[in-house]
Amino acid sequence: MERLGWGTYIEQAGLTLVRQADDPGNPGCELRLYDLPWGPQARLLLAINGSLERDGTRRQYGLRVPPWFDDPIDAAAWSYGLTGPQYARLQRRT
Repeated sequence: MERLGWGTYIEQAGLTLVRQADDPGNPGCELRLYDLPWGPQARLLLAINGSLERDGTRRQYGLRVPPWFDDPIDAAAWSYGLTGPQYARLQRRT
């Protein structure tokens, strides 16, 4: 992904956007939830790191999440062991 980039990967892999939402734990950033084309076993949550890299940038990353998530906030919350409403109250995640 570092070389190819997420935008190119998403396009070439034929991922379908399920839903996007503002990331309450990372103000100014979005969470995007995609269907994976190779089966219903998982979805891909695309997020931006809440912490700055050494060079001051923020890295974008993808997480496999269970297929029953339709809301990217719920999927992000699951990755932290939280519920969607708990995650939605975060002021900043790292």
